[in-house]
Amino acid sequence: MAAQDYLQELERETDRLVQRIAPSVVEVRAGHGQGAGTIWRADGLIVTNHHVAPYDRADVTFADGKTLSGRVIARDQPNDLAVISVGTGGLRAATARTTPVRTGELVIAVGHPFGVRYAVATGIVSSASVVMAGAEGIERPMIRADVALGPGNSGGPLIDAIGRVVGINAMVGGGMALAIPSTLAEWLVQAGIARAAA
Repeated sequence: MAAQDYLQELERETDRLVQRIAPSVVEVRAGHGQGAGTIWRADGLIVTNHHVAPYDRADVTFADGKTLSGRVIARDQPNDLAVISVGTGGLRAATARTTPVRTGELVIAVGHPFGVRYAVATGIVSSASVVMAGAEGIERPMIRADVALGPGNSGGPLIDAIGRVVGINAMVGGGMALAIPSTLAEWLVQAGIARAAA
């Protein structure tokens, strides 16, 4: 395959992946803050960053423009994660990857940087086992990738080459994007479900 043909096929596949994940990406607003969120369960559970949804409630806007008021049912401030329930079913949930990413993998970030809805940035994983010390002095695993993020990307998904969520975009550090591994997000979702059932 010629280089030009390869690039065109890569562009087409990237577009297909983005079209597939976009219905699972939402906008989250709480107070004066704004970011993204990732639909984790079809019954209305959405994962975002704690700094995007620091209060008990947040407004969630879906790809079709519909906005619902959501309740934060679980949060992990040291790992900058929160789970919002919008109390409705039939949503288009993303597929979370359960295996770790590898250095050199192609990844794609989807979010709403600077108010641009469903903006896309691509890059590769530069480190799959970065451990950062948070403000509380707690070390936490992060995925580092050379993906351009901006305000509004926080809480959105970082997906792999077949569209599975490998991380939740959180911040930019040292010129690189930092994302929280999807395994931590899944753990918090399960904790929120257990708490709601208790």
